[in-house]
Amino acid sequence: MEKIAVPDAFDAVAPRYDLMCRLNPGYVGMLADAARALAPLPVPRLLDLCCGSGLSTQALRRAHPGVPMVALDGSAGMLAQARQKALDPIEYLQGDAQTPGRYLAGPFGGILMSYGLRNVRDPDRALVEIKDLLAPGGLLAIHDYSLAGPGAERLWRFMCRAVVRPFCAAVSGAPQLFEYLEDSVLDFDRRDALAARIERAGFDLLRVIPGRLWQRQIVHTFVARRPA
Repeated sequence: MEKIAVPDAFDAVAPRYDLMCRLNPGYVGMLADAARALAPLPVPRLLDLCCGSGLSTQALRRAHPGVPMVALDGSAGMLAQARQKALDPIEYLQGDAQTPGRYLAGPFGGILMSYGLRNVRDPDRALVEIKDLLAPGGLLAIHDYSLAGPGAERLWRFMCRAVVRPFCAAVSGAPQLFEYLEDSVLDFDRRDALAARIERAGFDLLRVIPGRLWQRQIVHTFVARRPA
């Protein structure tokens, strides 16, 4: 599957996406960890970039009650699921996460991008655009698969073949999406390479938060700041 086809693929699985995520131990907790890492905010405004079905938006709202928020995703089906969660007023937009500046204007005090940077065609361009949307001193949390070594790679391959691909294909009816998931993670930056990429884009990297449970060395949250 080409990256350009990813939003359409998510349209197909959107009604069953939350079920698959909630059955993944640690998934919701890791989103909560990433949302809480966006503090303190220099400007009380948040962007949930690649908001998907809205689970990340819920995490942001719980961590930052009352803060104005925009949520953007490329999949119309996933946005429909997000809107159904009936959170307090949030602006939902459909658009390409690689060029978010085409659809909205800053400044934001914090931006969360969960499981999204790996899926854009040009991650470096996306990071530059994200930096331009942040206020000086604004915070970015990139939460994504980013393997931390050979052991993590072996575990990822095993879990995909034994659990993730067969289970998700059966629930969603879209096996090609989860074949893409396995391959995209293996083709994407490892943990240290992603940290370096974020710094090259002009951010100050503050810390890297490991994932939970079996994903401790497979998923990480990279917390960075736009220099003041």
